[in-house]
Amino acid sequence: QQNELNSFLWTIKRDPPSYFFGTIHVPYTRVWDFIPENSKRAFQQSHIVYFELDLTDPYTISALTSCQLLPQGKNLQDVLPRDLYRRLKRHLEYVKLMMPSWMTPDQRGKGLYADYLFNAIAGNWEQKRPVWVMLMVNSLTEVDIKSRGVPVLDLFLAQEAERLRKQTGAVEKVEEQCHPLNGLNFSQV
Repeated sequence: QQNELNSFLWTIKRDPPSYFFGTIHVPYTRVWDFIPENSKRAFQQSHIVYFELDLTDPYTISALTSCQLLPQGKNLQDVLPRDLYRRLKRHLEYVKLMMPSWMTPDQRGKGLYADYLFNAIAGNWEQKRPVWVMLMVNSLTEVDIKSRGVPVLDLFLAQEAERLRKQTGAVEKVEEQCHPLNGLNFSQV
């Protein structure tokens, strides 16, 4: 059936079956209604679920944060061309100014403040490596800000797996994601 095709779900036919499901790093609410039932069914029926990274593990989050930083004593101003650094700084000032108007009433009702949200996303930006600053800047849009507080699909599924008491694990370590990105040279970034 058409609704079972192109679902990003692959099945390994064995007893019991195993599945591979390709996720995307966006708020789950943007894609959940488009995920076919066969994928949701496979998740529900699974007893063990492995994710790219264990986003529920504090060590993973801490290691991801650490890997983004420039070597001790360096800062972004030291590694970016002066004009690019100034443009970046102006853009972040603009985002900080606009963020209160980008937030939803629901976010404000949950006690989210624009300054807190800006610092959670962009805090310490001057100590980050350029590739991570680029990824950060790409997520500082009105649409992305409005969906802050909604977990990305991977995290949503991990939280669901925990709630359903499924055994979980990760197929990658933080270093396996960090080192390739941190290995990009400036022109590649």
